[in-house]
Amino acid sequence: MALDKRKQFKRSKIDPGVQQRLRGIAAELRQMIYGEKGCPEWGTLFREIEQDGMAVGLELARLLMEQSTGEQARHMPREAMQVPDDVVQPAGTDAARLETMAGEVCWEQPCGALKQARKAFFPSAEGLGAGS
Repeated sequence: MALDKRKQFKRSKIDPGVQQRLRGIAAELRQMIYGEKGCPEWGTLFREIEQDGMAVGLELARLLMEQSTGEQARHMPREAMQVPDDVVQPAGTDAARLETMAGEVCWEQPCGALKQARKAFFPSAEGLGAGS
């Protein structure tokens, strides 16, 4: 099953500064996971080490996506709530959920109501939501 997920996602290059920071975080996490020595007990199978690494990596990916979509929604531009020939009134937020390879990602999606059409409106700003 793990092999199938790797085939579905193409790994892209990471900025060298981000990669350097991840090296430091990985060192900290090794100590949290394996204790003071920062490594698994001798004889631990690579498969087990891989499972630990993938669990941490997928949770990091899930958190990055969840925080990114939440912040993006909070910083929605005004233009996203403009519709030709109608007035959009802010109508709070709606919970958005998306299942990803890393797990479920949830955030609050801004929404509005069209005054003339009297229907719910979800801004379609570029980069906002599940279709991106």
